[in-house]
Amino acid sequence: HEHMDPSTLALSGDLSDDQSSVQVQVRDKKIDTLNAFDKRPKMMNDLVKNVISMEGFQRVDSDAKGLADELSEFLPGLSGAPQAFGGTPSGINWIHANDHFVCRRAHGIPLSAFSDYEGTSDEEEVERLLESWATPVCSHLSWRFREWYACPKLVAAIAAPPFQEMLDQMIDVTSMGADERRPFVVYSAHDVTLLALLYAIGADFLVSGEDCGGRDMVEGTGGTHSHMVEGSISNSSQHSMSSWRWWPDYSSAIAFELVRLNKGHEYGDTTHIIRVILNGRTLCLLPRLSTDDEGILKDQPPCSRQRFGAVSEGQSQMLSLSDFAQIISVLEQSSYASTNEDGGVYNGTKVGVEGG
Repeated sequence: HEHMDPSTLALSGDLSDDQSSVQVQVRDKKIDTLNAFDKRPKMMNDLVKNVISMEGFQRVDSDAKGLADELSEFLPGLSGAPQAFGGTPSGINWIHANDHFVCRRAHGIPLSAFSDYEGTSDEEEVERLLESWATPVCSHLSWRFREWYACPKLVAAIAAPPFQEMLDQMIDVTSMGADERRPFVVYSAHDVTLLALLYAIGADFLVSGEDCGGRDMVEGTGGTHSHMVEGSISNSSQHSMSSWRWWPDYSSAIAFELVRLNKGHEYGDTTHIIRVILNGRTLCLLPRLSTDDEGILKDQPPCSRQRFGAVSEGQSQMLSLSDFAQIISVLEQSSYASTNEDGGVYNGTKVGVEGG
């Protein structure tokens, strides 16, 4: 889930029945598209430090210190553990804290197992306490990374390279003959990378949430740990996915499917569209398509953005290859991609997404 080698694991092949093997490639950090933290550690370190130095971030994270201290009493490994980016007021690594709950739930292991309380008279009460903290921990982690990904340069540095790689592959496919096998490419990466891609592509349940941007939390008007939607997206039309307080479930997967339109169903010069699917559900998208939209999560009202994938009166505007290219262009204009700050050279410094 989280403690994998940060290099991208790429599996490529096709969907034919007669091929018995696929190519597996573990890419060097210098050419990896899915881990900007290891490819450009100095740049990413500076970008994250800029976010966490903001007054609003410092104040809200300070409010979570009480939760962090309580949690550390029962999970002592959190206390005093190294923190990336110079540390934050709450004093713990929230990814490590959240992993305790996510991984144990996925494997059906009690939250208090292997602790000093296992088998004691306090075990049941400790289990209850830990269970009560699972949602607040995940909610605060979601807020922290939402603040990270509200920074256009930061989310662009993470998402633009893999998006461009996917677009190049899709363009190649459109020129293939009818009898040529289409490629199937799988990448393995961190949950926070998947989250960055969702913010960058404009997943509507993140971008148009009822408390979009965490503004209520920063201004002190909202409940810090309310409305958590943990690891799942409802298939109903209710508002269960209208909050940004969401975290990728264990083994979550996002798919970018290239769909060829049947003859007679093309619109304009568009012969192919892109469908974005998260854990089996097709997403509606509200991406940035113009530099006039000054940020992923700024005050730009969702109604001013073009919506892709939402069905209205039996019709739906779908994401074309040119739309995807425009999203990437806007991201790249926001990023440090044109700078030579560290030349993209891995220098051995360990920053890593586990610094959350």
